[in-house]
Amino acid sequence: MITTNEKNIRAITYFLGFMVFVLVVVILITFKDVLIPITIAIFLTYLFHPLLEILRTKLKIPKFLALILIFILNFAVFYLMGLIFFSSFGGFSEKIQYYGDKLTIVVQDILKPFNLTLLELEGILGFHIQQFDVGQLLKKLFDIGILQGFFSSFSNLLSNFLIVMFFWVFMIMGKDKFEQRLKIAFAKSSFDTDKQIQAINDQLQSYLIIKTLVSLATGITFTVILTIYGIDFALIWGLLAFVLNYIPNIGSLIATLLPVLIALLDFGFGFASISLAALLLIAQNIFGNMLEPKFMGEKMDLSPVFILFSLIFWGWIWGIVGMFLAVPIASLVKILCTNIEALKPIAILMGSKAPKLQNV
Repeated sequence: MITTNEKNIRAITYFLGFMVFVLVVVILITFKDVLIPITIAIFLTYLFHPLLEILRTKLKIPKFLALILIFILNFAVFYLMGLIFFSSFGGFSEKIQYYGDKLTIVVQDILKPFNLTLLELEGILGFHIQQFDVGQLLKKLFDIGILQGFFSSFSNLLSNFLIVMFFWVFMIMGKDKFEQRLKIAFAKSSFDTDKQIQAINDQLQSYLIIKTLVSLATGITFTVILTIYGIDFALIWGLLAFVLNYIPNIGSLIATLLPVLIALLDFGFGFASISLAALLLIAQNIFGNMLEPKFMGEKMDLSPVFILFSLIFWGWIWGIVGMFLAVPIASLVKILCTNIEALKPIAILMGSKAPKLQNV
């Protein structure tokens, strides 16, 4: 029977736990400009550490020079992505009017079976849609701050990249020494630090490398398919497929839906648009639902409910960047919980598959 004193202790414990959670959330929001680059730098450290070891051990390249080469690789990828987006922006603005006219025709075709005209639909919806005014649209986007936010985000990319690289250089240089200090600090405990650190390293590196390669393969496949079909800005859609693949379910849906909508405007509802949608969905399923789980294994299995919660939480805390980092952070937490005996129940709750009960 639980005594009154035990109830009070339990209530105090829950209250303190809630206060700690609130404090952590406040810290994450207040210092997000620093914590986001640090978090990205941590994942980049684990992603590129195997490459650093290959350059050092197999190719016998000095560590400092190897770091410079990896830095150049990161900068080249970042610069290429920015160049693709910026170079395509002008083309997008030129195509807005074309797709606006196409959309008007599509809406008219949809309304025909209902004996409605655009003018009547305008009266129902309460705004003018018969003529797609690009200039007016851009003006409205500018007035409400969307374009300013878009340009300010891209203008800050370079500075954020340099901040991330600054943290990354120090982290990857001190990674081995930090792990050595952990082993010394827990040398007298029953906790097998060496084994657990190695397991965490292997699992986190495997997750990041496999996820990146699968995302890259998805982006390349999308680009090839869309190029064959003659879809405008195929490279942009492929790049978005690569980036959005880090956001499970929602990201994959958006990456598939956008080019399909463009195909519907270009080709109409026919064999071309249907076959394109089918090929993109098949590619997403092969890479996301077959190859990725096969190579990652059950240890990376996360509950869809927990993934959704992570997307909502980190999206609320850190915005769109938080949504990209949500699943990697969740995977990191599960890896840590899986390899620490006291936290294994949390890892089980985070998974989607119930483990088999052991016979006593």
